[in-house]
Amino acid sequence: MRGSPLLRTLIVLAALLATGLALGKLTKSHAPVAPLPVKTEEPPAAKATKKATYELVLSGVAKEVAINDQPVVVSEAGPLAGRLEITGEQPVVALRVTWADQAAGHRFAKLRLEIPGKPTLEHVFDSSGDIDDIWEP
Repeated sequence: MRGSPLLRTLIVLAALLATGLALGKLTKSHAPVAPLPVKTEEPPAAKATKKATYELVLSGVAKEVAINDQPVVVSEAGPLAGRLEITGEQPVVALRVTWADQAAGHRFAKLRLEIPGKPTLEHVFDSSGDIDDIWEP
């Protein structure tokens, strides 16, 4: 072995001290960390409500039609249209159609929904009898 053991020990201690100081500076916090804000959920009544327009095309004559439990006036002339309240970011549309004649056969209802600020949405509800279904656009 060459060199003084005392000199080698001092060099190792100096290297450890320099490494410790460098790691201390890297891990030291420079600014106080602010706590993260707590996000509170809005009550359902306070969520944004939008008025959407709809158009409903039926494959047959309906006796009763309801969208989101709101009755729709049924007429023989053309598609049914009106306004609908949409609540929240992910709306749910419930459609219930009771057909005037109960003859067996496949029926459908095409719903076109126009929500302000979003593209036009379309969905076809189909059933072999009365329609009672939901749609999550």
